[in-house]
Amino acid sequence: MAATASSSTRDDRPCRLADLFDFAGKVGHDDRVELGDVMDALAHRSYGPLLLVPALISVMPVIGALPGVTWTTSALCLLVSIQFLLQRNSLWLPGALRNLHFSQSAFEKGVAKAKPWLRRMDGFTHPRLRLMLHPPAPLFIALLCVALSLAMFVFSLVPGGVVIPAAALILIAIGLTTHDGFFIVAGAITGSAAVSATGWLVNRLIEHVG
Repeated sequence: MAATASSSTRDDRPCRLADLFDFAGKVGHDDRVELGDVMDALAHRSYGPLLLVPALISVMPVIGALPGVTWTTSALCLLVSIQFLLQRNSLWLPGALRNLHFSQSAFEKGVAKAKPWLRRMDGFTHPRLRLMLHPPAPLFIALLCVALSLAMFVFSLVPGGVVIPAAALILIAIGLTTHDGFFIVAGAITGSAAVSATGWLVNRLIEHVG
């Protein structure tokens, strides 16, 4: 199924991070939250929130530690990044990703732990360096997001390693969500370092296996 998000109806206004997760937390039903429902609820917005939610879930206490969540959120980041690169007007997700779910209480606990951090981030973000939101910058940002999503798979093989590429994705997504080019630049710098480190990590893993 696809979540329709026509470019003519998308809400591209900057939004507050804490409000975004409050909104996402209300889409659960029958005491569980499905990723597909969360992404559908955000589909009318820009690609910033669509990248931010899975990247942040991957490093959230309680939720991120659940079995299979890291690889699932990595796959979700990759699919969103590819569609960001292609500038698709609708978001497509395979059923296996859409149907991933966790309990409402676990999601609420994760959001509650993240909220103080999100509120502090809201205090630092405001629209600036808007040239990072205009062509050709989004093309290069989308390519970097694809690379970082692939890096998440590699770094997930190391305990806690997924935080490195996910942090860069989170910075970029915060910038896209709040229209803060400073965070996009910070994420691009961090992300370039993370992508460079991926090759080194792959070599170390091959040597270890060998």
